[in-house]
Amino acid sequence: MCGIFGYVWNKKASSEILNWLQRLEYRGYDSAWICVVNKKWESTLIKSVWRIVDLRIRVSSFDLDGYSTWIGHTRWATHGKVTEQNSHPHYSSDLRFYVVHNWIIENYSTLKKHLEEKWYKFYSQTDTEVAVKLFEDEVKNHNWDKKEALKSAIKKMEWAYAFVILDKDAPDELIGAKLWSPLVLGVWENEIYVSSDYRSLIWISKFYVTLEDWDTFFIKWTNYEILNNWVEIVRNKDEITEDDKNLELGDFPNFMLKEVFEQKDVIKNVFAGKIDFEKKEIRNAMLDELGEKNFEKIVIVASGTSYHSWLMWKYYFEELAWIEVDVVVSTEFKYKRKFVDDKTLFMFISQSGETADTLESLKIVKNQWGYTFWIVNVPGSSIARMSDGWFFTHAWIEVGVASTKAFVTQVATLIVMALYFGIKKWLDYVKYTEMVDELAIIDKKIGKVLDNSSKIKKVAEKYAKYNNFFYLWRTYELPIAMEWSLKLKELTYKHSEAYSSWELKHGPIALIDENLPTIVINGNWPLYTKNLSSIEEIKARSGKIIWVITTEDQNKEKYDDILEFEMSLPEFNPLLEVVVLQLFAYHMTIAIGNDVDKPRNLAKSVTVE
Repeated sequence: MCGIFGYVWNKKASSEILNWLQRLEYRGYDSAWICVVNKKWESTLIKSVWRIVDLRIRVSSFDLDGYSTWIGHTRWATHGKVTEQNSHPHYSSDLRFYVVHNWIIENYSTLKKHLEEKWYKFYSQTDTEVAVKLFEDEVKNHNWDKKEALKSAIKKMEWAYAFVILDKDAPDELIGAKLWSPLVLGVWENEIYVSSDYRSLIWISKFYVTLEDWDTFFIKWTNYEILNNWVEIVRNKDEITEDDKNLELGDFPNFMLKEVFEQKDVIKNVFAGKIDFEKKEIRNAMLDELGEKNFEKIVIVASGTSYHSWLMWKYYFEELAWIEVDVVVSTEFKYKRKFVDDKTLFMFISQSGETADTLESLKIVKNQWGYTFWIVNVPGSSIARMSDGWFFTHAWIEVGVASTKAFVTQVATLIVMALYFGIKKWLDYVKYTEMVDELAIIDKKIGKVLDNSSKIKKVAEKYAKYNNFFYLWRTYELPIAMEWSLKLKELTYKHSEAYSSWELKHGPIALIDENLPTIVINGNWPLYTKNLSSIEEIKARSGKIIWVITTEDQNKEKYDDILEFEMSLPEFNPLLEVVVLQLFAYHMTIAIGNDVDKPRNLAKSVTVE
């Protein structure tokens, strides 16, 4: 969840270090800091609780021109409250070593007790402070040999980590280690960077080196060495081919609105290279390879927003391709009985490709020789490098913490896969061609939803005063209700719940009154009339109704307020409805005054369990 950035260079430190650290803001954080050293073995530590903009103000009062090596961190709190005392960097008792750290050391309390018995004092509640003092102790135990000290220290730590260690007595060096938590080196023109996300290196470095599990690295000036299990190894350099245009707001006030509007473009990226719309053919080598496996069952593992997109796919795949699908939350998959065989395909989905519980689940299947397939938005991610097969969603960089375009491109990718396997089985060809033709124009229909943003804004502002909401849907539309109930929570901090509309009478209806609005999504699906009966039950109890409907709906007088979209095929209406509700959550958040790009307590990539 946290962001790490470091640099060993022969230039002066400047405001650029904060610009680089700011590239990691999208991951979510609650405090930020930097530590810099110079060739005179002097160090400066600057911390700020909350945002980098606050850190920038503090940095402006320091003269950093003489400092040449630095590490920075954006912290998402796991151990200890959000205070300067608990913020990184954490440092050794002798103020020689400074450490940034991602993920969690599960046995930190045991290690801490052992160090306290050796008279070490602790100033924070974090596991990271335990790590730096453990390293300090090991340095002393190994006659000041840092390589041996690091080797010994990481053997004693349980769970996972990404460490970068700055040594004040060696101002031209950075060392570190990686297990599960992502870490890369940027290499360009005799300059070396270290970061938790290769995308932070765009326009800074031409190449990046991905560190693998059990790697340790040692940077000295313009050279670096990588060891794996303490044997020197050469890792491939990958070229950074992306640009940073998605890190610029352009004419938009924030990234979420920008990324909602990008959906009409990025959904076309999903279809490019997979669908020939003129010939109505789906052609893709990766799909052909999957088709040859003749899987009889698919198990899908995901979390959060990605879990909701997989629920959509369960409907698509079972209805269109006639293959049984089981969807499991990744945090639960790790602890349930697994049935891994050559007739079961295990699929994983993650925007970042670094989601901790999903990554762990993938490793479990790999260890049992199962076939794994992933759908992800970040090509260089951990999940991307470990799976047997893959699809990129091509949603470009998503900066807003609350996922929008990543979700839509995930669902679009899953639709393509379902149609591919469906037409090879029992999917009616007329139905297939009708769906392909609709996908060819779905981007234009998304554009029309976006054109309706001002009308959606008026409804959202009207309901911003309410604190509790219900979202109701059926079949294909139910996962959309779950996803946008989640988004309302994330962005507005209001309580909301999603139910199948028929489940309302099985308990939740007890909560209905004039202070609990219900958002009912009801496109032109065969269960449309059944949802109408749920509306009557809500109205009978003085509940307010916001209806998400097609422009062709004939029952508009039944609703308190409406949010409209142009009708698509019933199976594809969710791609339009979800954009309507993105804008609804967005405008309500702006009306309330919350930070729409950086909701409190949230991180873009959940890298701790």
